[in-house]
Amino acid sequence: MVSKLAVKKSVNYLRKLSITFVIVGSLGSHLIHNTSLKSPIFPNLFARFTTLTGMSSQWRMFSVVDRFSWKLEIVAIHKDKKVTTLPIFTEENKGFFEKQFINFREGKLHQSLFVYPQVRYHYSSYLCRIYHDKTNHIQAIRYDLFWRKILPPGQAAIRNQYLTEEFSDIGKLGEYKCQN
Repeated sequence: MVSKLAVKKSVNYLRKLSITFVIVGSLGSHLIHNTSLKSPIFPNLFARFTTLTGMSSQWRMFSVVDRFSWKLEIVAIHKDKKVTTLPIFTEENKGFFEKQFINFREGKLHQSLFVYPQVRYHYSSYLCRIYHDKTNHIQAIRYDLFWRKILPPGQAAIRNQYLTEEFSDIGKLGEYKCQN
């Protein structure tokens, strides 16, 4: 019969081993994802761990701060040339606490859509499937980028605001045809 002490030691050992795995995996995935280094032993291991744990957005901790604020609008172009702005997520509205402190998916999605054309292509095909309607067929998905300047500290203090009021149209990030 196995003693209680042996069981307790093995449970503690497994707990320490799993904590070590999470720490090494987390640090390794951030190192691999945020630098040009590639893992020599298991090239896809850290990438999969990063994706699995949701830590795949790049860090900008010590980079130069942007002097502008931007927003992305996703537009559906219908067969009759009617244009509709689509919501980012098809889910229900979340509460203030969850939106501000827990759920950062919208910011991660915007960053990925802004930087990677391949992500825009895949997200467009997803939107085409979700919003497919027999009466109002979507022909294409377009991504519009708008920006506004962040004011210098002196001007911000005078105006008592940090951003300019109006958004400027920076351009189109691409139009993706629906395959329906």
